[in-house]
Amino acid sequence: MSPVAPSNNHVGRAAVVALVGVVVLFAVLGLTTLALKGRNSPDLRLGDQTFNRQDASDLADEIADRGPIIYGDVSGRKDRDIIVQHLGSDPDKGWTAFLAAPTDKARDCTWQWQRDEELFRAKCDRKLTAPADGKGLPQFKVTVSGGKVDVDLNADARKQASTTTTSAPG
Repeated sequence: MSPVAPSNNHVGRAAVVALVGVVVLFAVLGLTTLALKGRNSPDLRLGDQTFNRQDASDLADEIADRGPIIYGDVSGRKDRDIIVQHLGSDPDKGWTAFLAAPTDKARDCTWQWQRDEELFRAKCDRKLTAPADGKGLPQFKVTVSGGKVDVDLNADARKQASTTTTSAPG
């Protein structure tokens, strides 16, 4: 014989607790989905809109010595490795930034600088070439301000977001 009287409501209480837990779980998932819905939006401010902020003169000298610089994509998407290039003798002008691989090729098929030819060749297909300034490739806006180079990876996305219009049904 047990010194504690048996209770008849254990099953009912367990069902209520489980139901409340499921409702809370779905509420949290719903709020998380709403928060992440515009993840690729340029309005989501998780970091700087531009990157680099290197001294233009130093970076131009490095590119003149070693060639254009490849920056790997650290966004998690891994689809925007870029090349930063400088052409000319003025460190305030002549900057370009563009995708580091042909758009229809794998990420590891990077453009490789051919100093003697003054052009890029694709690592995976040496017949594929691109001009020294990357013209014709997806470009990123580069500015020099206060002697610092900035590459804006989201300029096009912000432009598209601000010029999006809707038409009335009809």
